[in-house]
Amino acid sequence: MTTTAKAKARRHPRGGSRWTRGDEATFRAYVDELSFERRGEIDALNRKLSRQERAITAVRAKTVSHGPTTGAEMQAAF
Repeated sequence: MTTTAKAKARRHPRGGSRWTRGDEATFRAYVDELSFERRGEIDALNRKLSRQERAITAVRAKTVSHGPTTGAEMQAAF
Protein backbone atom coordinates (compact mmCIF):
# COMPACT_ATOMS: atom_id res chain seq x y z
CA MET A 1 0.00 0.00 0.00
CA THR A 2 2.76 2.44 0.88
CA THR A 3 5.41 1.73 -1.73
CA THR A 4 4.45 3.52 -4.89
CA ALA A 5 5.56 2.66 -8.41
CA LYS A 6 7.59 5.85 -8.45
CA ALA A 7 9.47 4.79 -5.33
CA LYS A 8 10.16 1.35 -6.80
CA ALA A 9 11.57 2.91 -9.97
CA ARG A 10 14.17 5.02 -8.13
CA ARG A 11 17.76 3.80 -8.26
CA HIS A 12 20.18 4.17 -5.39
CA PRO A 13 23.79 3.06 -5.21
CA ARG A 14 24.56 -0.14 -3.32
CA GLY A 15 20.92 -0.97 -2.72
CA GLY A 16 20.31 2.05 -0.51
CA SER A 17 16.90 3.00 0.76
CA ARG A 18 14.33 4.34 -1.66
CA TRP A 19 12.11 5.57 1.18
CA THR A 20 11.33 9.29 0.94
CA ARG A 21 9.61 11.74 3.25
CA GLY A 22 6.51 11.39 1.12
CA ASP A 23 6.63 7.61 1.51
CA GLU A 24 6.98 8.04 5.27
CA ALA A 25 4.00 10.40 5.38
CA THR A 26 1.88 7.98 3.38
CA PHE A 27 2.92 5.09 5.63
CA ARG A 28 2.08 7.07 8.78
CA ALA A 29 -1.32 8.00 7.33
CA TYR A 30 -2.12 4.33 6.64
CA VAL A 31 -0.98 3.30 10.13
CA ASP A 32 -3.10 6.03 11.72
CA GLU A 33 -6.13 5.02 9.64
CA LEU A 34 -5.78 1.34 10.50
CA SER A 35 -5.19 2.12 14.18
CA PHE A 36 -8.34 4.23 14.29
CA GLU A 37 -10.43 1.60 12.51
CA ARG A 38 -9.19 -1.19 14.79
CA ARG A 39 -9.01 0.79 18.05
CA GLY A 40 -11.61 -1.42 19.78
CA GLU A 41 -9.66 -4.58 18.97
CA ILE A 42 -6.39 -2.95 20.00
CA ASP A 43 -7.88 -1.84 23.33
CA ALA A 44 -9.25 -5.33 23.99
CA LEU A 45 -5.85 -6.88 23.27
CA ASN A 46 -4.14 -4.33 25.54
CA ARG A 47 -6.55 -5.22 28.38
CA LYS A 48 -5.93 -8.94 27.81
CA LEU A 49 -2.16 -8.40 27.85
CA SER A 50 -2.43 -6.44 31.10
CA ARG A 51 -4.42 -9.26 32.73
CA GLN A 52 -1.87 -11.82 31.56
CA GLU A 53 1.04 -9.75 32.87
CA ARG A 54 -0.69 -9.39 36.27
CA ALA A 55 -1.28 -13.15 36.39
CA ILE A 56 2.35 -13.89 35.53
CA THR A 57 3.53 -11.45 38.19
CA ALA A 58 1.24 -13.07 40.77
CA VAL A 59 2.48 -16.57 39.91
CA ARG A 60 6.10 -15.44 40.07
CA ALA A 61 5.52 -13.73 43.42
CA LYS A 62 3.88 -16.88 44.76
CA THR A 63 6.70 -19.04 43.43
CA VAL A 64 9.37 -16.85 44.99
CA SER A 65 7.63 -16.63 48.37
CA HIS A 66 6.57 -20.30 48.58
CA GLY A 67 9.35 -21.96 46.63
CA PRO A 68 9.02 -23.90 43.40
CA THR A 69 5.67 -25.53 42.75
CA THR A 70 4.68 -28.57 40.79
CA GLY A 71 2.81 -28.41 37.49
CA ALA A 72 -0.45 -29.47 39.18
CA GLU A 73 -0.18 -26.65 41.71
CA MET A 74 0.45 -24.16 38.91
CA GLN A 75 -2.71 -25.32 37.13
CA ALA A 76 -4.71 -24.95 40.34
CA ALA A 77 -3.47 -21.35 40.66
CA PHE A 78 -5.27 -20.44 37.46
